Amino acid sequence: MRLFDWKAAPNPRRVRMFLAEKNIDMEIIDVGEPGAPKLKDEFLNSNPHRIVPALELDDGTVIGEAPVICRYLETVHPTPSLLGADPKEQAAIAMWDRKCEFEGLHAVAEVLRNKAKAFAGRALPGYTIPIEQIDGLIERGTVRVGAFYAKLDHRLGESTHLATKNLSFADITAFCVVDMAKAGKMTIPDGCANVSRWYESVASRPSAKA
Repeated sequence: MRLFDWKAAPNPRRVRMFLAEKNIDMEIIDVGEPGAPKLKDEFLNSNPHRIVPALELDDGTVIGEAPVICRYLETVHPTPSLLGADPKEQAAIAMWDRKCEFEGLHAVAEVLRNKAKAFAGRALPGYTIPIEQIDGLIERGTVRVGAFYAKLDHRLGESTHLATKNLSFADITAFCVVDMAKAGKMTIPDGCANVSRWYESVASRPSAKA
């Protein structure tokens, strides 16, 4: 197997952290264009979805989307479990992962891709047609990020980790969202002490540097 990656993007990082937590070793190929916020044309022309991450199996099958790739890897390498050891854990992790993706990752991306000049005409990834930036989405995305931090802080006041008592894929997704937000100057609010405590804990893990 080999993973097509782009170090600048949060979704491939979710998979890299997942691999590191499970101690899975595989070939990782960075398909980012050096010095530019885009993927190499060679990869874009070879992948119909035009996004990373993409996992290529030994038989040539290509699997896309971070949660789907990690679900496949969890089946092949079930321990340690990061997607849940029983139906209740699996449901809780899947729920929080979707919340982190849709309410967190998408909100941060809404700000960054509509604000950065480098994404002019490319406000959404994966398209072959121009997708123009919308200034109003910067303000909306900023509000959404604030709401996400508040939800995260409330949950982490109830539990050490998001979905279960141990680190799971939901924590990995949330961590990548927070790091992406911080890179875009949307740092953890001062009043979110629970998020700060959790963030420092996850950041200290070797997988956070993967």
